[in-house]
Amino acid sequence: MSNVDTRQMSRDSLFVMARCKVEGDASGTEHRVKVRNLSAAGMMAEGDVKVSRGSLVSVDLR
Repeated sequence: MSNVDTRQMSRDSLFVMARCKVEGDASGTEHRVKVRNLSAAGMMAEGDVKVSRGSLVSVDLR
């Protein structure tokens, strides 16, 4: 794998706590995640939640 970043969107590196819910999660659980970077095309976050590619996720950044 190359270390060259080929993404088209610029992104901002940050560290902020957020709450997220995954649409279709039967439990309706709200998860706390650490947001690492954010762009117009997506977000990278770490937490104890499984999200599949293409899933709809609502995020509350504070």
